Amino acid sequence: MSQSIMIIGAGPAIGRGVAERFGEAGWSVVLTARDPDRLVEEAAALSTKGIAVHTVPADATDPVALRAAIAKGDELTGGLTVVHFNAAVVRIQDLFSMTDAEVTRDLAINVAAGLHTIRAAVSLFGDRGGTILITGGGIATAPNPNAVSLGVGKVAMRHAVQALVKPLAERGIRIATATVRERILPDSAESAGVADLMWRLATDREAPWELDYRAP
Repeated sequence: MSQSIMIIGAGPAIGRGVAERFGEAGWSVVLTARDPDRLVEEAAALSTKGIAVHTVPADATDPVALRAAIAKGDELTGGLTVVHFNAAVVRIQDLFSMTDAEVTRDLAINVAAGLHTIRAAVSLFGDRGGTILITGGGIATAPNPNAVSLGVGKVAMRHAVQALVKPLAERGIRIATATVRERILPDSAESAGVADLMWRLATDREAPWELDYRAP
């Protein structure tokens, strides 16, 4: 079975960097996002670098649609090796100026979608094993009062990874996170640096469950 990665929450910064890193190493790449136009843009950007990708539109906050998308990614690649959760609402806003709908939406994407992804990936991998990668954030350990909804999401996902490392390992499934402590711009040295950490987490069985990224 060939090596393959599905990126949930594909975008121009970390998502594109990870797609490039794995694609250049010969892995099959599947991109998923809610916005089909974004997927077209990302696929086009990667194609200019000689990387062919599959695209599967899906809303990660919808567990039924997400499971169907991951199953489709598995079918397209002949068997996914890695599922990478990279979706987030990066909102720099005071909690008390947010609307009720914004609070609920942020948590749906930053927390619930991540948990849905983990559950769907574990169900898919079953006894064959696989790897789940989570894009973490330094805000999980360095709170910011102007980004509470994002911070709560990163704390929750870091907790989930740490809590699940041992029980999933017993089932042959690896889960790990890269805690990103810098702002990451598209096509930057930083996006490539985070991608290198994700590569290590995916391919080095001796890597810890968490690696920190700080710009050199």
